[in-house]
Amino acid sequence: MNLHEFKRIILEYHREINENVNTAFRFLGVNYGLTMLQFRLLMEIYRQGPHTIGSLAEACGIAGANISTMCKKLEKQGFVRRMRDQTDERVVRIRLTDFGEGTIREIDRYLNDKLTRILANEAEETFEMITAGMGKISSLLLKMGSDDEGEVGETP
Repeated sequence: MNLHEFKRIILEYHREINENVNTAFRFLGVNYGLTMLQFRLLMEIYRQGPHTIGSLAEACGIAGANISTMCKKLEKQGFVRRMRDQTDERVVRIRLTDFGEGTIREIDRYLNDKLTRILANEAEETFEMITAGMGKISSLLLKMGSDDEGEVGETP
């Protein structure tokens, strides 16, 4: 396979995977009024406990200003509570409300049931191949992102 073909295939799979993730998680918006990104934030808080805006941004790889805006919206929807730190008012802490925690547990249970049903007949080797392949893609993309040679518009 040549470089051009490899690049085309990777970009096409990226598009397909994004579309399929959106389709698979469409129920979040329909049933809970959540975007995939909001769900990721809520799951991070659910798994790791309360966060600051900064720690949540870092954990999810998203700019702090965007996290702050999303958390304000999630607070209005009743999923989280935002609190100023008593020792440093610049710091905002985010925690799940009882409603938010119950919702995430419900979604997590639904996903576990669905995945268990769908993946029940898959061989262990399938999971190993998928995770190894995704790890390799992630590693290659990390190398691309950290390579400071060949920036667009520059001539070597």
